[in-house]
Amino acid sequence: MTLFGLVRHGQTDYNLHGLFQGSSDIPLNATGREQAHHALDTAAPIAWDGAVSSPLQRARQTARIIAEDHDIPLLGTDPRLSEIDWGEAEGKDVVEMETRYPDRSFPGREGLQQVADRGYLALDDLAADHPGRSLLVVAHGTFIRLLLSGVIGTHLPSIPNGTLSLLRLEGEQWRVEMIAGESIEEPARTATTGASPRFPLAEHHLRPFGL
Repeated sequence: MTLFGLVRHGQTDYNLHGLFQGSSDIPLNATGREQAHHALDTAAPIAWDGAVSSPLQRARQTARIIAEDHDIPLLGTDPRLSEIDWGEAEGKDVVEMETRYPDRSFPGREGLQQVADRGYLALDDLAADHPGRSLLVVAHGTFIRLLLSGVIGTHLPSIPNGTLSLLRLEGEQWRVEMIAGESIEEPARTATTGASPRFPLAEHHLRPFGL
């Protein structure tokens, strides 16, 4: 059994100004740094054994702040934890791009299931390397929602910056226990070892997702 604490990074200026961020490497702003200091405030105390993050600097900065605040070892980064690549929408105004592409099918955009697949595989590998441990995974809004949605089989609302969700892998079962600080009770969804739960939403349902 491995417990994953999925933390969305703190706010950036791209978040603040409504720009598609995705694979763009943008640092935290002052609000984002403050959010990182409080990212674990809503959870019951958990003895975290380590923290791993996306290599994008907003996630690395968030992980470093949390690790220093709570004396958690940093275990490095994994590129499979990176945010979705929005293709031509990267760095552009959300309203403008959604007007041009209402279904968010931006040229060059990474596929939703592709993002989820690499995320599940990264967690599978972490579980194999750290059995029985509790690990913080600092990543990104759309990335985290794709993982959680694939497990519970339903569309999720927006996940705010600097919030914690809990995902447990036990044997071949994934279970979502908390979403953005709110505890939930959902049945586990069985997944064959090494395989991915299927993301349940059609492409045109992407619009409410984060930047």
